Amino acid sequence: MISSMTGLGVGESSFSGQIVNVEIRSVNNRYLEVSTRLPASLTAYEPNVKEIVRKSVHRGKLYINITLSGEQNSYSKLKIVPESVVTIRRLLEALRREAGIEEPLKIEHFLPYTDIFGTQEKHDQTDVLWELTEKALGLALKNLTKMRKEEGSSLLIDILNRTAALEKATRKVVRLSKKNLPETHKKMVDRIRKLVREETLHEDRLFSEIAIMADKLDITEECVRLDSHFGLFRNILKNENEVGKKLNFLLQEMNREVNTISAKANSAEISHLVVSMKEEIEKLREQVQNLE
Repeated sequence: MISSMTGLGVGESSFSGQIVNVEIRSVNNRYLEVSTRLPASLTAYEPNVKEIVRKSVHRGKLYINITLSGEQNSYSKLKIVPESVVTIRRLLEALRREAGIEEPLKIEHFLPYTDIFGTQEKHDQTDVLWELTEKALGLALKNLTKMRKEEGSSLLIDILNRTAALEKATRKVVRLSKKNLPETHKKMVDRIRKLVREETLHEDRLFSEIAIMADKLDITEECVRLDSHFGLFRNILKNENEVGKKLNFLLQEMNREVNTISAKANSAEISHLVVSMKEEIEKLREQVQNLE
């Protein structure tokens, strides 16, 4: 199933009061580009995050934001450092005696010294956070993929409808070309007869004029190639997942054939059809730009 390159995916994972939230936003881009924003405690895992993303997404510009919340940001893990308390008390007592202060020491006298507090860090704290991040990242990627596929399905309907319109226009061009053939042939004969009446007519010029006019009449080759492009276009949409680059190349080829038909056409009706075909190809190009 084809996917759009635009989408949003979020994921959350929690354990023992620790919560990891992952948000992934995806927009169009020619290649895969991953931009991450991680908390300081997970910075070392940035390559791991990008590696996991590359296994699920192949094209687009991705913005990944990972945030932490819960107990790791609270004071529940603070502890007193007895050694620091004893040292600071000794210093404060000495200061009190030297200054002749009779007032006894109080708790607020210790609070400015932050060294009296430490944290109860677990040795595997970072590993636990990474495990939670992996889980949340997996959920975010799953939701992103789902949304991209849903948008891809909507794009597919529009693309197939526009492709059908192009096929219909091409068949009409072929019919009009055959219908106009007798009139165009008559104009060519009249031109040749006019040349024949010229006293300075050369045989080489006669054959040259016939060849030029005959080439301008025939758009069969271009229409056959267009039909082939339409078939391959549909086949790629039906059987492949990463279709954006291939479809964009095919649209360039279609546009080339339509331009050639425009140059050869000597019918106002065909010229008008060619204009609408070019517009349809341009709209298809815009839609294909959204596909992975």
